[in-house]
Amino acid sequence: SSAVQLVTRDVGISDVTSFPSAVLMINGNQTSCESALVDSKAGFIAASCLKYTSGTNVDDSATYELVVKAGGGAAAEKYAITQIDVHPAYNADTYVNNLAMVQFDQDSKVTFQNYIGIDPDEWNDHFFIRHSLSSTTSLTWNNIIAFSSTDTPSYCEEASRAYSENPDDFLCNYAASLSVYNNTCKVPYGVVFAAVQPDDLSLVAIHSHSAVYGPSMCSKQRKLHYYTVLRNYIGWAAGVLGRSVGGFAKDADYEFKPDQEYEMEKASSDEVEGVTLFSGDRYSQDPVDPKLAQVEPEPAQASESSSESPVESTSSKSPVEAASSQSSASPSSEESSPAAAQSPSAEVQPEPADESTSSAASPS
Repeated sequence: SSAVQLVTRDVGISDVTSFPSAVLMINGNQTSCESALVDSKAGFIAASCLKYTSGTNVDDSATYELVVKAGGGAAAEKYAITQIDVHPAYNADTYVNNLAMVQFDQDSKVTFQNYIGIDPDEWNDHFFIRHSLSSTTSLTWNNIIAFSSTDTPSYCEEASRAYSENPDDFLCNYAASLSVYNNTCKVPYGVVFAAVQPDDLSLVAIHSHSAVYGPSMCSKQRKLHYYTVLRNYIGWAAGVLGRSVGGFAKDADYEFKPDQEYEMEKASSDEVEGVTLFSGDRYSQDPVDPKLAQVEPEPAQASESSSESPVESTSSKSPVEAASSQSSASPSSEESSPAAAQSPSAEVQPEPADESTSSAASPS
């Protein structure tokens, strides 16, 4: 296996630029849905981002694609999604188990493996990340929008029955970022990374649903955003893919046994008084600013910094064995692409979602 040389330092939000990222496109349109890539051929998405003919039967007449940026200075590429597996216990009313695995047609120019964080006790910070495209034609990316917080607002349990039944399976906070198609409307972040200081970073969660104390995501009313923690689903993902899914814990003695049949506790579908749940593609559900309707939004301004990913050897274990293996090496993605070049740095801590009541806690 390849040696990994680590530099002792504190990781920060800008380090996420060295990780592969992906945005879901449906019928040629950019969505607000991101994929938590497990490797260069597959990734998690929220099941609610897909179109259905009935129940959990995916509408295969729609065209599903992923725009993938392999990290660092690698150019983005668009790939056709060739296989979709919705979690068998996904509930479209409560958003428990709101996950699907997508596999895509990759040309093998770039290969990598990501590592899903498996030990929440090690997570010193949560980096909520929004990736988006400034052009779906040239596949140009906006700079990353990011928010750092480990706070859980007190209203999280009240507003979502899925969360109240499964608090360990979600991250929750108020923070949101401006929509690329309507700068008066905010959208939740796409994926969440966890910092394991001083020098490790791993992918840990993906947006599931949002709860609004009111009728609209574009309102000034209190909003809470929920993110499905992925650690308990890597056994299921490995079983679907028939290959390893990497799990990361800094503590080499940490024991984790993935369950291929894991599912959350069922949640009541009864509505919470005064609360509306939203999920799926926010860009298609929210009104579009007429000024942005005919032209693709310009990239945000940001400085540039150099970012290079370390290289690790891949696992040859069976899917479940590999998912349960521990590693004290950096969980940064394995890349066989050229060395990373200049990449945009993250924009840190955008304004959190507006709150209409003074009693609502704000993310710090």
